[in-house]
Amino acid sequence: MSERRTPTDWVDPLIGTDSSYEFSNGNTYPVVAMPWGMAAWTPQTQDDGWTYRYRDRAIQGIRLTHQPSPWIGDYGRLTFFPATGDVPADPVARAVPFTHGQERARPDGYRVDLGGIRVEVAPTERCGVLRLTVPAGADTRLLIDTHRDGGEIRRDGDRIVGFTRSNSGGVSDDFAHHVVIEASVPIPDLGDALGGPRTTWGHQALAGDRVVAALRLDTSASRSVELRIGTSFISAEQAALNLEREVGTLGFDAVQRIARDTWDAHLARIEIEGTTDAQRTTFTTALWRSMLFPRMLHEPDASGALRHWSPFAGGVHDGELYTDNGFWDTYRTVYPLLSLIAPDRYQSILRGLVNIYREGGWLPKWMSPGYRDCMIGTHAAAVIADGAAKGLTDFDVETAFEAVVRDATVASRQGGVGRRGLERYASLGYVPCDEVGEATSRTLEFAYSDWCVARLAESLGKSEEAARFDARSLNYRNVFDAEVGFMRGRRADGTWLPGFDPVEWGGPFTEGSAWHFTWSVPHDPAGLAALLGGREAMGQKLDGVFETPGEFRVGSYGFVIHEMAEMVRGQMGQYAHCNQPIHHALYLYAWTDRPWEAQRRAREVMDRMYHAAPDGLPGDEDNGEMSAWYVLSALGLFSVAPGAPVWVLGSPLFDRAVVHSPAGDLTIEATGSGPFVQAVARDGVPHAATWIDHSALAGASLQFEMGTEPNRQWGVRPDAVPSSLSPLPA
Repeated sequence: MSERRTPTDWVDPLIGTDSSYEFSNGNTYPVVAMPWGMAAWTPQTQDDGWTYRYRDRAIQGIRLTHQPSPWIGDYGRLTFFPATGDVPADPVARAVPFTHGQERARPDGYRVDLGGIRVEVAPTERCGVLRLTVPAGADTRLLIDTHRDGGEIRRDGDRIVGFTRSNSGGVSDDFAHHVVIEASVPIPDLGDALGGPRTTWGHQALAGDRVVAALRLDTSASRSVELRIGTSFISAEQAALNLEREVGTLGFDAVQRIARDTWDAHLARIEIEGTTDAQRTTFTTALWRSMLFPRMLHEPDASGALRHWSPFAGGVHDGELYTDNGFWDTYRTVYPLLSLIAPDRYQSILRGLVNIYREGGWLPKWMSPGYRDCMIGTHAAAVIADGAAKGLTDFDVETAFEAVVRDATVASRQGGVGRRGLERYASLGYVPCDEVGEATSRTLEFAYSDWCVARLAESLGKSEEAARFDARSLNYRNVFDAEVGFMRGRRADGTWLPGFDPVEWGGPFTEGSAWHFTWSVPHDPAGLAALLGGREAMGQKLDGVFETPGEFRVGSYGFVIHEMAEMVRGQMGQYAHCNQPIHHALYLYAWTDRPWEAQRRAREVMDRMYHAAPDGLPGDEDNGEMSAWYVLSALGLFSVAPGAPVWVLGSPLFDRAVVHSPAGDLTIEATGSGPFVQAVARDGVPHAATWIDHSALAGASLQFEMGTEPNRQWGVRPDAVPSSLSPLPA
């Protein structure tokens, strides 16, 4: 039976949905969308925050959503709720109980039975189709909730046209999400459901801070209603154009079939063999989630030219634009994965980043849809540098370099851009913890981004700039205290913050402790090894991550944040896979005298932290970052330092994987059993190094011989170790 299933059949959108404010198991919702699509659809069980929680027992409607994370909020949201007769406008009061046996979640569509009405939704890139199957003779209605911040729903001939200004920040004053609705049945009346227990009818238009409009649907001739919904951030006219171009006269089944075929083609970019059904579901779902963000914000006009409304400058501008991404998260795994499976999309995103800089004057740290003050560092530099290092240069590299230099050298008073503490970082060589919060984490992230700027400068032949930023990238040394053997907080007068405890969270660190951020030197593991006393000493220190009991002190947070609880549940000591800063750490064993520990630990994380169930993702998914970590690790490849075209070899999970790429297919084969690499060959030629250059993957075949015990000779020699900014110590 499994041979007849297409890739889309293996995706379970409910993985990661069993989450809450107190504990994250992914923080996902069962999204229905196209790859990198602008419009996304989901069942809504909560009005704010966690849009859908697996443990909730009532559905409030089908939401047209743009939420990238419950922590960052939603924007341009509209909720559609079908009903028979009057129902309350309040989402909680109108919600209909359901069981998971009544729903069917897939990438190409979602279906649920609500109070006698079957509701289905299928996506296009900027539109969607709702299909309602209603009881015979029912007084059928569709409520449209614009949520807060202002909205309008009005009749326009046979169409319904409207907009919402609902947002959570990051928008310009002219923000509006426009919608155009066409129905397969007559809409004889428009009503106001917000004013009381009964809908008032006979309206031509409804407007206000919040609108809950009711459409009366004439189902006297058909129990099936299809509602074709076009959206745009530019105008109602553009929404109609998007609807005409992407849906036209197609019915629900045809739209869903196109979505299925599209996802099948995208998910087939990696084919795997030799896997259990549960592993295939976990892997394929992770691959799917890696291709949902960032979200397109550009729309083709009548001539086909791409245009976009800009949340960074307001108004409508030419060219590509993407949004809904936190680069602090996604630079680590999502973009390295895209460099393998979607290089053209990667370059489109880079062109969009250049447009953001041109329109807003800065690169984003977090965007949803515009600049958002969330997390630290300026990691768009890593995304740009990694693309350029891998030959993905179909964008204005010179302007991108200007942008990353501005991020690294110009102080900003705007929280969502630039580097907080930059002036002190430049003068002291570190961010002082008695002046700036999360100072040590900032120092480490700034140093890595400086290295990324240097790599981009080097690719452009700017040797002086490269040397300048390479020197700054060594600033990580200034927050390492050899006496305690950890990175720690340092005050402006040069003294260390007293009362050091490596398990204390917060203070000079972001969502973690010294056990997590001491490894935040991805660009110079050899230099970090030197600080720790050599390769053997760094290996022993890495052992401590996993062997030290998973205890913590809440520190400056003052209470248990969900990442702390999730680290404890992981039962891997101080290794907190629930959060991003330590994701690369286990691969740092490649720079030690025991590279096989990376292989063992990677398998342990894959087996322990990921599984095919609603609680099957660790921590926050964060725009695909957690999922992309799994995809790459399952392939046996990991990019420790995006910005260099270097892949560290890990422990392939499957017997065979084929990565289809425009540059040439990569085949990865693993024979034998166990997590430990015995030998590696490239195209039949022995490969002794623990790493491989990106350029060597195109059209190549990697053969891994695996075993149940480590090969203590493979990858140990100094010439087998990956590159680093500093020379490798003994």
